[in-house]
Amino acid sequence: MAQQTQITAHGAAGAALYSPFTLPLYDTWVLGLSNSFAWYCSTKDVQLPFFRKFMGHRHLDIGPGTGYYLANAGIPEKTQMTLMDLNPHSLNYAKQRLGRPDTQTVQADVTQPLPLTGVYDSISTFFLIHCLPGPLERKMVLFTNLKPHLAENGTVYGTTILGKDVQHNLFGRILMNIYNRRGIFSNWDDGEKEFREALCKDYSKVETSVVGRVLMFSASQPKLP
Repeated sequence: MAQQTQITAHGAAGAALYSPFTLPLYDTWVLGLSNSFAWYCSTKDVQLPFFRKFMGHRHLDIGPGTGYYLANAGIPEKTQMTLMDLNPHSLNYAKQRLGRPDTQTVQADVTQPLPLTGVYDSISTFFLIHCLPGPLERKMVLFTNLKPHLAENGTVYGTTILGKDVQHNLFGRILMNIYNRRGIFSNWDDGEKEFREALCKDYSKVETSVVGRVLMFSASQPKLP
């Protein structure tokens, strides 16, 4: 059964992009062209292996998009899957693509308190953080709120496009300007240093690296309040 929570206007512009009409184009435009020629972080060679790396028996994927990673990661059949997103179209599309009727879905605004009751061995969030409304400190509340829902030996991990301390090419600058102006992105001030420092406030073990214009991060061992 899907769980729901009140949806606020925060992040609505980014979420609204994922409609039944645009979702079929997402893989080609974002995961194909944009990743290859603007962000320089290959979907197939870099991000997909990273998606597989930390996956545990109970997995929560926040912002599943079209479900590309879910469908191509070779997830074991016994893995318990939960998907969370603000957009119901994305949730339905990703669940259908995964092809597992027992997949749980949670419709929620991740900038608000999370309507979760379970504990997860792994939590992924790929290409979501740059779409959340800034500043970065506000976005990072998500990782604070996830701490009670991460298993003792679990890992929260993902990727996000940076706007700070990276050199965007012409294509990337055009996309960054358009997306930030329209509220689809909010990431001009998102840098690796600030992102890492924020994660370290809540997690004892944090690893970050930058591939192209994309930050890849993982965090584990949540700190006690």
